[in-house]
Amino acid sequence: MANKSKQEAEQGKQVINVKGGIHAGRDVIQGDQANYITTQVANIQSAAEFVTALQQVQAQIAQLKQGQLSPVQSRNLEAAQASVAEAAAEAQKPQPLGERIKTTLGEAKETMELLGGGLAAAATLGGTLGGLLSLAVKLFGG
Repeated sequence: MANKSKQEAEQGKQVINVKGGIHAGRDVIQGDQANYITTQVANIQSAAEFVTALQQVQAQIAQLKQGQLSPVQSRNLEAAQASVAEAAAEAQKPQPLGERIKTTLGEAKETMELLGGGLAAAATLGGTLGGLLSLAVKLFGG
């Protein structure tokens, strides 16, 4: 690639020359695109904190259901909410099965990510569920 032209330098544009390939592990933002991922997963240390986080996700899903949704979106949100509730119930047991929590949260995450095309908040919740999924593996195994 060529160096900065005089015109680009005057306009204040930044040009970066790269030799070889660029390998991105996740999101690539080009040009004037913006990336608004606001996934928050607290520093969860116990099963009780994990259950509280799942209950917060359930409340956020319930809020999404209050909006104007198609029947398919509504059914998918209900399915995701049921999966999160199932994971929370399993996490509250004296001997929770990590694999079951992992599976149900994975299903909920996939459902929310599928809804992300029509509901931006669903994509954000999908990211949150992904973070909780990795925490579930650390807390409960599986």
